[in-house]
Amino acid sequence: MYMDAVREIQKLEEQMEQAKADARAQAKDALTAVEKDGRALLAATRQTIREADAAAMADCEARAARQREDVLRSAEAQCQALRQQAGSRMDEAVSQIVGRVVGR
Repeated sequence: MYMDAVREIQKLEEQMEQAKADARAQAKDALTAVEKDGRALLAATRQTIREADAAAMADCEARAARQREDVLRSAEAQCQALRQQAGSRMDEAVSQIVGRVVGR
């Protein structure tokens, strides 16, 4: 009877050790799976961020190009206005210069 109890205790201890080993293996597998999922999520998030950055950069470049064109059109219009203004004053300037030179 005593030997039966010892054997029963040994059997239970072996079962407990096996259960512990199984639990460790399951925990290790779960940790590996979670790490793999985490790495995949991180990679997907980084890709999403790269795509969003590229889209934002393209949008900024397009807006900058439009602003550049607006500034160039405005500058050209101002230059044209100054040319016309200068052209309209050309006759008067020539008259004054000729008057000064001839009047001497």
